[in-house]
Amino acid sequence: MPLALLVSALLIAVVAVVRTRGDLVAGEGPLRGIAYGALGWAAVLAVGLLRRRSPRWTVVVAAVLAMAADLLQPVPPFALFPFGIALALAVVRDAWRWAIGTIGVAYLVSLTAVFVSDDPLTAARGFGSMVVLLVALGAGAFLRARRLQRQEEERVQAERQRTAIEEERLRIARELHDVLAHSLSSITVQAGVGLHLAQDRPAAAVEALETIRGASKEALDEVRGVLGQLRGAESAPLVPGPDLDALLPLVEEARRTGARVHLDDRLLPRPGRPVQLAVYRVVQEALTNARRHAPGAEVDIVLARDGDAALATVRDRLPGADPGTPVPGNGITGMRERAAALGGALDVRPHPDGLEVALRVPIPEVVA
Repeated sequence: MPLALLVSALLIAVVAVVRTRGDLVAGEGPLRGIAYGALGWAAVLAVGLLRRRSPRWTVVVAAVLAMAADLLQPVPPFALFPFGIALALAVVRDAWRWAIGTIGVAYLVSLTAVFVSDDPLTAARGFGSMVVLLVALGAGAFLRARRLQRQEEERVQAERQRTAIEEERLRIARELHDVLAHSLSSITVQAGVGLHLAQDRPAAAVEALETIRGASKEALDEVRGVLGQLRGAESAPLVPGPDLDALLPLVEEARRTGARVHLDDRLLPRPGRPVQLAVYRVVQEALTNARRHAPGAEVDIVLARDGDAALATVRDRLPGADPGTPVPGNGITGMRERAAALGGALDVRPHPDGLEVALRVPIPEVVA
């Protein structure tokens, strides 16, 4: 807009000089040309100074000054340019009612000039002035539409970024919770075993310490992988975490803590890595919950396919137990978020002797 105002000021100045010189040559006074230039420049200054503060008053002041200048020198209609710029700015900045009102008043002024004059050229000039203003109004409407579209695109982009950041934050929180909760639970159990057997069975205590060291190292490696993903390290795995082939070592680790775990793995052929990771983490969290809330329970793990979906069921059985209704905590919430992220579902339901965790996740088709 500053460039458009500068061009308008230069054009008005040229017309004012030419008109003043012509009047002097014709033996008339220079007042008409001077007044035209003063009014036109005043309109330019008004738009330049007021456009950011009040687009409403800008269009009103510019309309009065520009129309006055245009009545003095209607051809060429350069004096209307500041008014047109003010109209466009008013529409862009949501003062379109004021823009329509001022252009309506300007139309009445031009129409009056047409009817009171018998000169056909004057009538043509009046209609020409209205065309200039209507073009400016249309330009303002176009710019306003572009502005609104840009704002909507920016809002959508910001929402996408916010959603992506939130999803990434939740993913990292799930990874850290699953790794640390399982490992720390295993370490706590093994530490208790070591303390209990330290004096009577030193060999068993040493074995418990070896298990603690292995669990600590595994947890540290996985946490480093998650943190590497967060920092964007090139060495970090693209999909942090183990696959289903790591389930057997997970079960063996649980058995070393005294748990009775049975694994029935019929999920063949293997699904994609994201599905494997989700299944592994759900089984890992279910084992952690069984060890924490139902120590000594017998746990059955069943993995299978059902058409284009992967199924995982973890059922703990402790005769006489009363699990009650499970209260969703970080672990259950994280399992459900994992399932939902892949378009699946997770169900946690009690049964007479314990708790059952059932996961169903669709397996994406492999595009050849």
